[in-house]
Amino acid sequence: MRKRNKSFAALLVFLAALTLPLVPVHGSGGRIEGKVTDPKGAAVAGASVTVTDEINNQTSTALTDQQGHFKIEGLPAGVYAVVISATGFSEARKESVKLDDGATVPVDLQLEIASLEASVTVPGGAIKANADPVYQQLRQRARGNQDYGGTNTLGTTSALPDFAGSYATVNNLVLKKEGATFNLRSGEIYFVSPVLERYTGGVFIGDGEFSLVPPTENEKNSLKIFTNEQFITEQFSNLVMHFTDKTFDEIKASPATRMAIGGPQAGRARDLFRENQTLLRKRLRDNSELRVLADLYAPERPGFFTAFINGKRFSKLVYLFNPLGIPEVSPEEVLLFSYGEEDGGFWTAFHRLAEYQKGAPSSAEDHRLIDITRHEIDGSIKGAHLSATDRFTFRALLPGRVVLLNLYRTLRVNRVQDEQGRDLNFVQEGKDEDADFGIIMPQPLETGKTYTLTVQYDGGDALRDSGGGNFILVPRSTWYPNNGGTQFGDRAIFDMTFHYPKAYTFVATGALAAPITQEGDQTVAKWTSGTTELAVAGFNYGKFRKKELADKSTGYNLEYYSNDAVPDELRAAQLAIEQAEARGVETYTTLGSISMSKMADSLLLDAQNSTRIYNAFFGKVPYSRIAMTQQPAGFFGQAWPTLIFMPYTALMDTTQRSQLLGTRGGTNNFWRYVQPHEIAHQWWGHTVGWDSYHDQWMSEGFAEFSASLYVQYVRKDINKFIEFWEDQRKSIVEATPATKNRKPYTVGPVTQGYRLNSGKTGGVARFSIYPKGAYILHMIRMMMYDQQGNTGDSRFQKMMKDFILSHYNKDVSTEDLKAIVEKHITKEMDLTNNGRMDWFFNEWVYGTEMPSYRFDYQLNGDTLSGKITQSGVSKDFGMLVPLYADFGKGWIKVGSATMIGNSSVDITNMKLPMAPKKIAICALNDVLAASIQNGK
Repeated sequence: MRKRNKSFAALLVFLAALTLPLVPVHGSGGRIEGKVTDPKGAAVAGASVTVTDEINNQTSTALTDQQGHFKIEGLPAGVYAVVISATGFSEARKESVKLDDGATVPVDLQLEIASLEASVTVPGGAIKANADPVYQQLRQRARGNQDYGGTNTLGTTSALPDFAGSYATVNNLVLKKEGATFNLRSGEIYFVSPVLERYTGGVFIGDGEFSLVPPTENEKNSLKIFTNEQFITEQFSNLVMHFTDKTFDEIKASPATRMAIGGPQAGRARDLFRENQTLLRKRLRDNSELRVLADLYAPERPGFFTAFINGKRFSKLVYLFNPLGIPEVSPEEVLLFSYGEEDGGFWTAFHRLAEYQKGAPSSAEDHRLIDITRHEIDGSIKGAHLSATDRFTFRALLPGRVVLLNLYRTLRVNRVQDEQGRDLNFVQEGKDEDADFGIIMPQPLETGKTYTLTVQYDGGDALRDSGGGNFILVPRSTWYPNNGGTQFGDRAIFDMTFHYPKAYTFVATGALAAPITQEGDQTVAKWTSGTTELAVAGFNYGKFRKKELADKSTGYNLEYYSNDAVPDELRAAQLAIEQAEARGVETYTTLGSISMSKMADSLLLDAQNSTRIYNAFFGKVPYSRIAMTQQPAGFFGQAWPTLIFMPYTALMDTTQRSQLLGTRGGTNNFWRYVQPHEIAHQWWGHTVGWDSYHDQWMSEGFAEFSASLYVQYVRKDINKFIEFWEDQRKSIVEATPATKNRKPYTVGPVTQGYRLNSGKTGGVARFSIYPKGAYILHMIRMMMYDQQGNTGDSRFQKMMKDFILSHYNKDVSTEDLKAIVEKHITKEMDLTNNGRMDWFFNEWVYGTEMPSYRFDYQLNGDTLSGKITQSGVSKDFGMLVPLYADFGKGWIKVGSATMIGNSSVDITNMKLPMAPKKIAICALNDVLAASIQNGK
């Protein structure tokens, strides 16, 4: 290290420009704005702008105005990727856009004219995308001026539904749609051209009112965040509808309707429908025609209804009802959301009303159309280009001809075949539009029958070259065709063969199925999950150096893959430092000598310690190996079954990280605990998954809880353990700019998962489902802890192992957790004397209350008197409040108080074993609270 000189202050300013924000610290409603132009500098209007948080993949979108300007506000501080696309232009991208608290960052990008892509060589007999004639009819709706005209398809005035230009005048027409009411007080409805003799869309122009009251208290509170009321009543002047249900028949049959041909506002209706098509295709990237096609080819289905509401207060509202579930909030069938910049998000989601009337709504409902059971993937990697064939097998769960799949939009399908090698029709629009992927079967699926299909696809951008032999796999579960009826993945067997340049290393989920071989300048590796179904599969690829450790105690082989060549974003900082030093600036940094592999030994040891602890508390996972690999994203980790992506910054030493990120950033506990957290996902998220988004809190929360065990047993410092839980508590109860100054626990229960995030609440889910989910399990553990009987955590460990074994390699619901806790309930935990934990789950899992505690006491030698007070809760809120004493060797639990409502419990002349040095309630942060005050 060089000596300080006068240039040091200048260097601090210089390095500040290179500093990246630490995750998970977020900022306050910043803004990214800019202008999009063509190669000649002219404005590009209508370009799609997508801003993605590189930490949690949350996206925000906008369209450029007529001057080419865009503005996306309310973004938490962080690091973003900005992607701009427009028809006729190549996609423009800017990575690692740093946004600070309250800042405005300009991002001006120039689009290049798209080169004529080489035509795809379609194998003999292959069918081009989007060739299905019915799909083409749907796609062309509203293209022609006659679509809302006054003549029918036969040139006569025959009865409905034969004519294409039908419209209806309505007066006080009421449409009821599962919790929502559309009152069309006066106006006209123009129906878009029928396909297969079915009307599937229309536009209302006139005076209308939309109203909705959610069926549950939590959903009412969710809606209140956006409307300031537990309901919504919204006036509107036009409504664009898409449907495959009986909406047309209901309108036609109503006495409030008069059907006719033509209509004075047909042109305006056509324009509104076209604008909606552009919105769906360019901004929301949702292929509504594919969804309509699926129902047209399965006429026995009940059908869906979607309405885009141009309200007077809220102009970007969408109501959606789908009896087969809505993938984004599956298994619920009703969703109200906004795509606005300031109020964007899921406002409310719930089940069909009949389910509540029967008392039977469940997050375990299965709305899948198919169940994928096996993937056989043969892939080839050249640089960042991926070519693959996936031969996947599935069982049909419902009849229908359209198989909806999730595939990353830049991966382009060029052929689909059935088990006999016959080519099949498929749908996949352009990568910059609504690129949803669906396969059209020649005949309806037979429920219970097994099918095998083969998909050939290739493309770039799914793999990203980050420089220095570092690559990142961008899509987590959609680099292969995945089940379109799931949020995350469909558990299946994976057999994968990959061909890649021999200068690189390839590591995947599962285990090697055979020795690695060479074919010319290509390496061939075969990986398999064996007989273990995985919810998701993935890989890492780069110029890695491997270290491993075989732990006989756990039976796991632990591996570390690191690359000493740093990614481009870090290399840019190194080059800037080198240039500054060449000019005589003394930088006082060691960033030029970063070695990612030197930390591998200590990280392997930490991995060994973590897996031993988790084995002891939870039991074994169904995997024989766990591989930690470096990824060129610096601020988040990611866990796959048997494979963990570690942020490259976690492989730097503390000194170097502090030089890059500042002292606070470089020493933050995130870096110390990211690996134990991600390793814990082998248990929570993979061995035991989650049924729906309502249950994902267990995966993230239990992984965070597991990290606390690492703190307790590896760091062996009770103060660090208490500090860990104090950090979690503050995350839950303190308002920050990242949560739009809302206290996270007030926004909603943990069972709302990532739905908690919105334009109104920022990234609040990260400050709720992670720490509060962890705290829930922490409180259960501490209630079960047996200090007096000297059995410690044995009861808790027995329960957690039972939970794992009972649901081994399955997905679970929150109710499954409740059942296992009740199975192992202790006498002290049974506050209601009925063997149930309703009191705890209603308060902490399904509720949003937060108590405060105060302990006033007096000590007279070994005699304690005092009062414990609980406040800030409802009258039935109950909790066990533990009392601790420190006799010189750490905190010892000496009793507990059962608190109900806003009340106090008196302690009178309580004899202790000896005079304590300290005494306190909740000394181990073992009750979540807004505040805890201990005082004499």
